[in-house]
Amino acid sequence: MLGLFHVAILLPDRAALGRFVGHLATTAAHVGMADHAVSEALYLTDPDGLGLEVYADRPRDRWQTVGDQLYMTTEPLDVPDLVAAADGEPWTGMPRGTRIGHVHLHVGDLDRGAEFYHRALGFDEMVWSYPGALFLAAAGYHHHLGTNTWAGNARPAGPGDARLLSWDIVLDRDAIDLAGKSLVAAGYAITPEASGLSTQDPWGTTVRLVED
Repeated sequence: MLGLFHVAILLPDRAALGRFVGHLATTAAHVGMADHAVSEALYLTDPDGLGLEVYADRPRDRWQTVGDQLYMTTEPLDVPDLVAAADGEPWTGMPRGTRIGHVHLHVGDLDRGAEFYHRALGFDEMVWSYPGALFLAAAGYHHHLGTNTWAGNARPAGPGDARLLSWDIVLDRDAIDLAGKSLVAAGYAITPEASGLSTQDPWGTTVRLVED
């Protein structure tokens, strides 16, 4: 199904992610794990079948580039080393500083996704050689938005499906106005709102640009 692949919860440090791993070991949750070079990540599925990622970034000075793009990969996670980073401290809930780090979407076509999210909306392309995916961001981050075609010939989410209804990008007013003009110039409809504007990507996912 097109739309949400996962929403990603960014923990403030590696020790917090280590505590979370220790906590998961006490539950019956099925967990995927990966080392992405720029980050370490855990993957879960909520009761509605929607994806959740919980991750921690590596320091930016350890991120690598290959040519013009950031290097990201998917390798096995060193779980014992991650657990050791918790230094024996128990998980007591999401710590202060936790935030949404990125959103990752199933899309129907990477080029159309780039046309909307990169050329019209203004995200920078960060990683484009990853098989079946394009990662986009602002201010040099590894990705605030992931798009992929791993769902194959999937359909858009319907009214009866558990789905992402909308997601917000927080900007200042000048940036919202510039993005709105860019979207209209590229042929996309926008809807003014009290806090900014909203639009829809080519597969019907609503994106709201809201004022900081």
